[in-house]
Amino acid sequence: MFKKYLTILCRCLLVFMAGLIGSFVVILGKTQTQSVPPSAEMRGPLPISEAYAVAEKRAIAKSSQSAVRVLSWSPHMGNVSIASGTYFEHYGKHYVITVSHGLLAPTCELIQIETDGTVANCKNVVALDATTDYAILQVADIENRVPLRFPRDFVRTYRGWKKSVSILHPLIYTGYPNTIGPVTLGGKIMGVSPDEFIYLNSYAWSGSSGAGVFNMEGKFVGYIVAIDVGHTEYGFDVLENVILVVPHYQVDWAPIIKRKFDK
Repeated sequence: MFKKYLTILCRCLLVFMAGLIGSFVVILGKTQTQSVPPSAEMRGPLPISEAYAVAEKRAIAKSSQSAVRVLSWSPHMGNVSIASGTYFEHYGKHYVITVSHGLLAPTCELIQIETDGTVANCKNVVALDATTDYAILQVADIENRVPLRFPRDFVRTYRGWKKSVSILHPLIYTGYPNTIGPVTLGGKIMGVSPDEFIYLNSYAWSGSSGAGVFNMEGKFVGYIVAIDVGHTEYGFDVLENVILVVPHYQVDWAPIIKRKFDK
């Protein structure tokens, strides 16, 4: 009789323990579902979606980790211009490439580089080209950004260019549109203009100019120079889904290469 009661008691204890464990798992699952990351983590670099392959994740990381905001002041009007840029390094020196039309003054005293609330100083305007619309700035080391390596992280081969500008090839960029950001967007090649500007089907707004554009191998393809305009149902308007990208082979990199030998 005693063994019978002991068997029943053991079975009851097993059922009780199973129910207790099940309740704990349910409560833990609800707690994890309802919890949110700390605000500091939400404001910092966000994790990359698991929907992408390893190589694509690497490309997205390069885009987001090299993106900077370029601020420029006008000494006469008191206006502030905000553009995007890409941080890179060559032989230990650090640079930012952006658009020349984003600079209200061609001197570093009126230019600053901002990343996540941290300001880095512009040290020298290395190149300024209004025709192709680019500027190269030498800057101080930016601790919370990872510079691209020039020219290793840039598209260089014929095969690389042919693939990067093929129809519907995906590209990505990270920029600071409308004073927000950084935000990362994707798009696809629509075509190439007669003057060899790339038509990218994506979205961009004021402030996106100068943002670096990358292929899905993580190679720097070029930079956003403008948003296309055309006739719409509302009249002549901005076509925010048609973006003009300057391929980086149109940039004269000679000043960067020559500065390799400067002390």
